[in-house]
Amino acid sequence: MSRQLSVTGFFKKPSSGGLERGEKRGSDVLEDNEEGGPAVTAVLSAAPGAKATSSGKEVRREYRVQWEREFTWLRAEGGKMFCDICRRAKANNGFVKGCTTIQKSALNDHKSSHSHIESCAVVNQSVQMEKHVEKSQVACNEALKTQLKVVLHMANTSTPSHQYPKLIQLLQSAGCPNLNTAHTYTHHDTVYQMEEAIAATITSAIDDRIASSRYVGVIVDETTNITVEKMLITYLSLQQNGEPETVFMGNYAIPSGTAECIAAKIKDVLSGRGVAMSRVVGLGSDGANVMVGRKNGVAQQLRQNDYPYLVNIHCGAHRTALAARDASKAVREIDAYVTTVNNTYTYYKNSPIRTHRLKELQKEMDEHDLLSLKQPSATRWLSLERAVKGMRANWVALVLELEEEEAARDCPVAKGLRRQQLQKSTFPALTHLLTDVLSVVNRMNLTFQKEDVNISSIQPVVNMTLASLDDLISEPGVAERKFNEASQDGRFCGITLTQPDAQAFSKLRSQYLAEITKSVKKRFPEEHLGIIADLDTVLNASRYPTADSALKTHGLEALERVCDQYGSPRGAAAPLVENDRMQRDFLPMKRVLAGSGNPSFRGSCRLLITSLGEMFPDFRALAEVALVIPVSSVAAERGFSLQNKIKTATRSRLSEAKAQHLMSIASAAESIDTFDYTQASALFKSMRPRRKV
Repeated sequence: MSRQLSVTGFFKKPSSGGLERGEKRGSDVLEDNEEGGPAVTAVLSAAPGAKATSSGKEVRREYRVQWEREFTWLRAEGGKMFCDICRRAKANNGFVKGCTTIQKSALNDHKSSHSHIESCAVVNQSVQMEKHVEKSQVACNEALKTQLKVVLHMANTSTPSHQYPKLIQLLQSAGCPNLNTAHTYTHHDTVYQMEEAIAATITSAIDDRIASSRYVGVIVDETTNITVEKMLITYLSLQQNGEPETVFMGNYAIPSGTAECIAAKIKDVLSGRGVAMSRVVGLGSDGANVMVGRKNGVAQQLRQNDYPYLVNIHCGAHRTALAARDASKAVREIDAYVTTVNNTYTYYKNSPIRTHRLKELQKEMDEHDLLSLKQPSATRWLSLERAVKGMRANWVALVLELEEEEAARDCPVAKGLRRQQLQKSTFPALTHLLTDVLSVVNRMNLTFQKEDVNISSIQPVVNMTLASLDDLISEPGVAERKFNEASQDGRFCGITLTQPDAQAFSKLRSQYLAEITKSVKKRFPEEHLGIIADLDTVLNASRYPTADSALKTHGLEALERVCDQYGSPRGAAAPLVENDRMQRDFLPMKRVLAGSGNPSFRGSCRLLITSLGEMFPDFRALAEVALVIPVSSVAAERGFSLQNKIKTATRSRLSEAKAQHLMSIASAAESIDTFDYTQASALFKSMRPRRKV
């Protein structure tokens, strides 16, 4: 009854002693408290000048936080109540502008209002659409990631771009879940842009590594591609926490192969990638005059004008190949031997019938593991050794087949090869001698082709090679001993040798071994190693003497030369080290490295960079310099092989930009499982507006 009276009194006029509209009696507030649970937890507003009820209590409009559990769309701000749903639907009602009637009945009225119901429907449709768009976007992203994987695989395997639609079709037919027609690109322009995005992602990661390496070395070489364009390939050697690595910079067309043109291109490439001139401390090349010329070579131009601390290095693998070539040219019989091997290879290469008869003869002799004939090449470092091994393995079959060819067909070429070349006693003897010698020389060549070779490797490898050659001078090698044991009474493997002359071969043997030894020493003179040998002496703890008295004096002269090289100002460039501090720290540094187990050259540099850098800052700088000086230009040679694998006769119309992208991707050899597809996808989407992304 009291509740009914209070409601009736609510509609009474103020003049008759009732309350104004929107107010409650004190008893109503108490009843609401009882129905709503605990006491009011938030008060939004109290009307100024609130009137007292008949019971003498002041009326307050109070907001209850508990209402938000029932009306999840309810929000209270600035003394007003708002509806999140209506706000989101951009409706036009009181709960969008802000309701000042702080009553639960107002909330119930709004909940059942037509405007709120329509807003709920609009918001629900919007939510469903957002979910659909999100799901579609996820599907698009997964499809794009799959397509990027395909393009990355194609670049790594030198697969032409026109194969892309067929590969996508193959994946779709195999049931790949991420590839449907709506999310798949097929146009060749899109493939190019995917390659560009992948290459840009790889280049960005490489630029970060370049920026973190205080010093870098440059590896360059020039060649001509299949479309007769002069190309300059460029790599950088750098280090990350004491670990050296070589990264691909680019393969660029140049108008000419002059030193000025090459030097200008190197500067443009380095400045374009943010490499300061003072950071370049080494240049590795093939030793051509245009690169190492003392007056106007590329190295000299760079050193004089821009890169004062640059050290020029002639590739160790090239030096080894040149030493072997020099020795062959100096001995006339060796040069004639190479010509005979070439003629024999050509004789069988140009006739499949002869090649078939040779193979059949080998089968009859039960020689199933024989090597095939190889052709010596002036541009392939290891080709002569492979050709000699092939000739040694096939010599008996060759002599018999040529004899049969001569008897059956009276072939003058076969007669000349057999009688005047292959069957002469010096030919098989020289074949076995070259087998021993070239295995020693090419072992040094292969050492310099390794990616982990460093400046400490040069002199020990050269000394090992010279010692092995001295052993061959003293006594025959393994292959030559087998020949001497198998040749009796002028016959070898049952074949009679012509013109036997042991004294002449002994003279030839001595002459060739002397020439190859002289050539190696000429190509690797100790005095020309210069600063490289000095850095090895100073930093390589594995070569420190064990006695402390000897340790004190070890490397002092080398340190003086290092101070002259890196501790003196060169033009506008500041010194890389502080001479006085470095000389003061030299003995403590040697003792610390010796106490660390006398690590190798690379281990010493790693310790100085990662652990001892703050203690010995100058030697840390030297270690960083020593690790990035390129010992060989093998990376550039591999780059040209990659170029020729990508830009072939059937793909000769590849643009320089596309070839650059493909070489960047293939050089990095990124795994399709670990590549950063997120960044590549973002770059791909940013290139142009796309309907499918």
